Amino acid sequence: MPKSKSMVTVDFDVDETKYDESNRFILVKDNGVDNKESKTKQRSKKEAKLKSQLLSKKKRKKLEKILERKNRKFNRANLIDELRQYQLKDSEYNQMPTTSVIQTVGKRKIDKLLELYNSINNDNSQQQSGEASKFSHKKYKIQRVRSKNNEKNFFRNDPSVLGFDKDSETCSSDDDEIEREEQEEIKTTLDKIPRTITNEEDLSVEIITNHENFKADVEEKNDQNDENVKKAGFSEKNVSIVTESVTQTTTKPEEKIKTVFVQVDRSEEIQKLRLKLPILCEEHTVMDAINHNRVVIICGETGSGKTTQVPQFLYEAGYALNDKKIAITEPRRVAAISMSKRVAYEMNLTESEVSYQIRYEGNVSDRTRIKFMTDGILLKEIESDFLLKQYSAVVIDEAHERSLFSDILIGFLSKISEMRYEKGDPLKLIIMSATLKIEEFIRNSRLFSEPPPVIKINSRQYPVTVHYAKRTNPNYLHEAYKTVCKIHSHSPPGSILVFVTGRNEVQYLVRMLKNKFPMGQHDKFVENLSSVSKESQENSTDENHPSTIHLDSFSVDPIENEEEDAEETDEKSNNSTKLFINDSDEDEEFEKTKNDSDESDNDDCFLEDDGWDLTKEPLYCLPFYSMLSNEKQMLIFKKPPANCRLCVIATNVAETSLTIPNIKYVIDTGKVKNKLYDKVTSVSTFLIEWISKASANQRSGRAGRTSAGHCYRLYSSAVYNDFIEHPMPEILSKPVDNLYLQLKAIGIEDVGKFPFVTRPEFETLKAAEKRLLMLGALERKKFLDLNSKALFCSKITSLGQVMANFPVHPRYSKMLCLSIQSNLMPYSLAIISAFTVQELFASDIINDHREGRKISPFFSSPLCQTLGDLMPLLEIFHTIDKENFSRKFCEIHGLRYKAVVEMKKLRQLLQNALNRIDDRCYLPQFQNQLRTISLNYEIPNEIQIKNLRQLFICCFPDHIAKQIKTITTTETNEDGEVIKKVKKSVKNCYQTIEVEDFVYIPSQSILFNENFEYVVYQEIFESGKLFMRNVVPIESEWLPLYAKQFCSLSSPLNDPGPRYDSKDDQIKCFRSSTFGPLNWEMPSIEMEYPNTIEKFCFFAHFLFKGSVIEWFGNNIDHLNSSTIVFTKSWAMIQPKAEKVVKLLMNNKICSKKALIERWKSNKNFLLTEYLEWINDDRKAYVRKKWPPI
Repeated sequence: MPKSKSMVTVDFDVDETKYDESNRFILVKDNGVDNKESKTKQRSKKEAKLKSQLLSKKKRKKLEKILERKNRKFNRANLIDELRQYQLKDSEYNQMPTTSVIQTVGKRKIDKLLELYNSINNDNSQQQSGEASKFSHKKYKIQRVRSKNNEKNFFRNDPSVLGFDKDSETCSSDDDEIEREEQEEIKTTLDKIPRTITNEEDLSVEIITNHENFKADVEEKNDQNDENVKKAGFSEKNVSIVTESVTQTTTKPEEKIKTVFVQVDRSEEIQKLRLKLPILCEEHTVMDAINHNRVVIICGETGSGKTTQVPQFLYEAGYALNDKKIAITEPRRVAAISMSKRVAYEMNLTESEVSYQIRYEGNVSDRTRIKFMTDGILLKEIESDFLLKQYSAVVIDEAHERSLFSDILIGFLSKISEMRYEKGDPLKLIIMSATLKIEEFIRNSRLFSEPPPVIKINSRQYPVTVHYAKRTNPNYLHEAYKTVCKIHSHSPPGSILVFVTGRNEVQYLVRMLKNKFPMGQHDKFVENLSSVSKESQENSTDENHPSTIHLDSFSVDPIENEEEDAEETDEKSNNSTKLFINDSDEDEEFEKTKNDSDESDNDDCFLEDDGWDLTKEPLYCLPFYSMLSNEKQMLIFKKPPANCRLCVIATNVAETSLTIPNIKYVIDTGKVKNKLYDKVTSVSTFLIEWISKASANQRSGRAGRTSAGHCYRLYSSAVYNDFIEHPMPEILSKPVDNLYLQLKAIGIEDVGKFPFVTRPEFETLKAAEKRLLMLGALERKKFLDLNSKALFCSKITSLGQVMANFPVHPRYSKMLCLSIQSNLMPYSLAIISAFTVQELFASDIINDHREGRKISPFFSSPLCQTLGDLMPLLEIFHTIDKENFSRKFCEIHGLRYKAVVEMKKLRQLLQNALNRIDDRCYLPQFQNQLRTISLNYEIPNEIQIKNLRQLFICCFPDHIAKQIKTITTTETNEDGEVIKKVKKSVKNCYQTIEVEDFVYIPSQSILFNENFEYVVYQEIFESGKLFMRNVVPIESEWLPLYAKQFCSLSSPLNDPGPRYDSKDDQIKCFRSSTFGPLNWEMPSIEMEYPNTIEKFCFFAHFLFKGSVIEWFGNNIDHLNSSTIVFTKSWAMIQPKAEKVVKLLMNNKICSKKALIERWKSNKNFLLTEYLEWINDDRKAYVRKKWPPI
């Protein structure tokens, strides 16, 4: 049965009251009337319910706002009609500019665009550096913020057109809240993203909103830079910017930097030479980083030109304008002098404009704009001008050497630059290093809150081939000698540079080579260099190649018979020596100990000798070390004589700072002499050690500056692999006493919290503080906060403030301060100058005995036995002063002229420091004596010698030694068991409180084989045994007086008993004592009575007895009790004795002077108490004569 179909009607005539005209639709026909009735009932119920409900306040307010908004819309048409009467005519309107020219989208929205641009810039830089994975979460936040801003219609199609938002009719407060939330969200997101160096000028001109276009622009700029580098003649690897994430972050650009350019008139020749330097083509990169950052690190290998060019960059950029200076610090005086002269020459400026300042001399003037100095000079300037207001930029050169003062300067300047930046007078800090070991700089949050940018500049222009020895011969001097002979005989022209450890080795090697290749055989010179292949000559001029290192088939076994090998060096045998060179045959000496399989080694093979000892070409040998005179040091920069090859024998001074021209061959012994100190005792010793890998690379880098070079390492590759990466910083290998005192004087309360580049070890700092406390330069705080975590909070004393003004060790500073009181200043200046200058006597390993006879007149004074090793120094200084520091006199008597000149300059420097001491630093006892200092002196007399010996104890109280005449040794059997103990007599053997081992007097000392029970010494050094340097004999009874801190004194002795000394106005007593931790017995000596209650008792006894004031002695017969009561142990039981003693104690009166001063202010002082001791018949007389002065 089919389903009944519903009847459908199309109703077009709907009642207007029931349906809207726009809602005409097809309705299904109702089957009955019930549906209509139900709907009517429901509608009536809803209307009744609505009428019964009351509106809440919240709903009413919402409805009112809706009605108000509708009213505003309704009134808008009326408002427009009213405004039409004020509308301008079309002719006037056309004459007015459009608002799009005046205003853009608004400042706040422009700021949003700038911040979004920075985020896109950071996004691109992270993708280019290959570290996008680290910041994926941050990129997601940027994209989320960007999409949200797009939804809010943040970007306009045309940002110069003003328009209305589609919700502009809403309340303005809602828009402000939304906009504020968006801005805060963008800010918090961008703050977490590392910022890179950006160009502020680009930001002010164009806003890049397209990521791809921005990336294309960056690539285009990089391509242009690459083309500029190629045009300059360098490879793509020559210049690069380190893009590690920790080095990218810099300060956010805040304002435009005005471009300044100072014209420099250079010659064409200098300009051509400058263009060859790798750093010059990156001047814009370097200066852009400096302009936009407070601190910049520049890493460039030696020879890149950073030392000479960066100061010129700063000068041309205007950093020397407005009475500002550019400071460059060098760790060595030689570098400071030579670099200042070189920069002045390149810039065509006078030496008064480009100057230098070192410890003893300088040419700084009011016109100085660029100032080279040693790092210690700038550190002293910080003491007087902490913010360094006269400088606009400070360059720390050779920071990789990690000298003590350089590290401290970086710590100070990191904070000074922040303070100067906050004050609106920025100070730029540029740290230059020859290596890339910069983690301690950039990862030290205590130094820099944000890691500074690092600019890397590679400098090697020509390839350097590194050759390793197959075996490491311990006798490296003979190996160096042989290698020089081989190179000189077989290799193409080119200068040779040899690295050895010290002055004696330099002189020895120079003498050996001069004897082998004398300079007097020019006419017989026969040399044939045509045998050298054209291929090697082409390689010598090939540029832009890295170092080539051959590591095939090396052996690390040392040569067993080194003595036989050394003897063979001097024999004229065709098969005795070979040459280190590529593509050569195997060394016959090595063939004797190696199998034929080693013939495949092409690097360390020796070329079979064709008779190098027959070569008559002279070898121009020059020494180079720090103690060499300046005139002789400058010879290495001059051209050698014609037909001569230059050979420089140098210490590690030639490793950095200076670039010796035309060096093609470098011979690296791999050794260096280091002075090591004990952390606690400061015992020093010189050790010859292996260098670090960084030093080895620095040495090899000396070759190849002008052409392809070779570096011959006299050690195997396996030995090289065991080298440490970098040398130990100086701050970890030396005592820091002077540094500790300087920091305290500047105002660093807790030295442990100072921002060190490398923090010294805890034991080193504690030992330095302990020694300064011993010298009286520091004192413990009386009140310490137990909850404080500060460990080094001792307080500097007035004596320490004076000591900090002298640029010498604190021990010597105290010697100067105490010398003012004793009129010993001329002698102290001479002694300190001699102690500070190293190696006063010129020594030669062969002619030592001759020089001993020359200097013997200085040791013949009869006072030498009394003053010890100090007397010859005073004799030398006195004689040289009379001879006006003559060079000829020094040569005759075996004195090193450069050291003598340094002594003279140091003496003058210390005298100037004494004259410049500020009045507020004066100690009371110095005020009348500092102004009468004279340098003229004669040989000291006996009293002055005694005072000098006592002065030496005051400054070196922990350097006391006692003679040991016998020592106990043990004999053991084969099992190690002690059989017996044997006493053995010894000479020159002493025991000290500083070290546990025995120490000895060296044979060079005046007191050698002398018999003094107690001596004081300057320092201990180790050379097989422990030896004392600069020994002075002393008396044992002086120790409790001048080294009290190490004495354990007994109570005052009763026999002999205390007495009153009218000359010193003191109560004195005898006391026995022991000295040091070993408890050496000291004889009983008389000294001032200790500050106890018994001291006031004895003073009262001697006062009433008449020993202090004679008038009391006239009343001795009228006393009702004996004054001996005061000396008894039960004296305080007696009431009248107790009153007297307490009165003296409360007023701190224990001397005649103090008692008289008290009577001047109170005439009746002590009268009542004294009358209790006087009989009645004498009291009237006492009252009449009181006070008895």
